Amino acid sequence: MRRLVLLSLLALGSLALAASPALAAGGKRKPTHGGGTTTWQVTVENLTPPGAGAPGSQPLSPPLVVVHAPWADVWSVGDYASRGVAAIAQDADNAVLETILPGTRGVRSVETVAGGPIPSGASRTFTVETHGLARRLSLVSMLVNTNDGFTGLDSLPLHGPHTVLTVRAYDAGAEKNNQLATSIPGPCCGHPFVGDPEIAPIAPHPGIVDGVGDLTSALFGWAEPVARITIDRVG
Repeated sequence: MRRLVLLSLLALGSLALAASPALAAGGKRKPTHGGGTTTWQVTVENLTPPGAGAPGSQPLSPPLVVVHAPWADVWSVGDYASRGVAAIAQDADNAVLETILPGTRGVRSVETVAGGPIPSGASRTFTVETHGLARRLSLVSMLVNTNDGFTGLDSLPLHGPHTVLTVRAYDAGAEKNNQLATSIPGPCCGHPFVGDPEIAPIAPHPGIVDGVGDLTSALFGWAEPVARITIDRVG
């Protein structure tokens, strides 16, 4: 039985009307030697369609954000998802990585962005700090109306005053894409927490496929990219 980590999604209708920027909270920091400290403002914008109801086709779960050195890795396409990445991609459960990553060599900070899920068409803004060799940014956020779809950043080097990039959806390979309401924890399906496990590498997500399970592409599908991420050096 999955943990009830998506109860906040019940309030997504109001969040869609109040998508004001929020600072990241709950971070756990570790000292990193060498170099100065730089502050970055990051905005994550959900590009998925409006879909059915206020949350839209694919709300994004509160992003987990990691600042780290080059030798620390959170996720990569072609690799198998760690238990913590799978927990986010399947259940929007950031707690596993919040517990494990602060003890990992090269990790400076691990934070969950405050403000709850990000509805379709909305954005969330927060800040991170880099220091010394810890100048890379990784991010993981679930597409909550999927079995184990997610988006994010894989070890992005932070440099320059202003960066804008778009990111696609990925399949964590931890759960079959059965598209059944009994297996998807998003607002589309009443928040069940029963999975249909598989073991496969992280790969581009095939999207919502018509004729499979209970979801239709008209209501819950998307076109790539699913998010736009803007990064500005502010201090």
